[in-house]
Amino acid sequence: MIADKTPKSGLRSLIALMVVVGSTASATAAAQTIYKVTDKDGQITYTDAAPLAEGSIVEEISVADPNTAKPVAPAAAPIGGTPPAENTATDYLTLISLPADGTTVPMGPGDFTVEAQASPALGVAERLQLTVDGTPFGIPQSSPQWQLNNIARGAHELQVMRLNESGNTIDTSNISTVYVLRPSVLN
Repeated sequence: MIADKTPKSGLRSLIALMVVVGSTASATAAAQTIYKVTDKDGQITYTDAAPLAEGSIVEEISVADPNTAKPVAPAAAPIGGTPPAENTATDYLTLISLPADGTTVPMGPGDFTVEAQASPALGVAERLQLTVDGTPFGIPQSSPQWQLNNIARGAHELQVMRLNESGNTIDTSNISTVYVLRPSVLN
């Protein structure tokens, strides 16, 4: 009979131990208590065991479970179509940064550089077109810089247009006036 009781008591002990460990593990998984202990010298210690030290200040800190929620995936675009259009009006800014409006090009051959700024940056198929006195100068280009040579004496109006891939104007700079000084020949 003793042989029969020993395995049963051992099995009962093992089951009791598993119940205790299982309940402790589930309680630990739910939340943990941490103790912040400040001793008489101001030293702070954190521990997971309740301290027995006298003369120390003990604060219980409950540590919550970590966030186990799964991240939410962004909504996918509809199959076979494009996502719904939002208010995508773009604010364009096209301006002539060089020469400044009202600049006088000094006496000489009438050569100067025109530089423009475009915001947002030009798209792959977008181009800039410079006009001098309303006439296109060269062909539309992606570079915001033009070298003008041998420009006649007098006042000239400069303007830069931002063109889309179809060649339609989507933005225009203000007109900038420059004054070119050139020597004259007197008879």
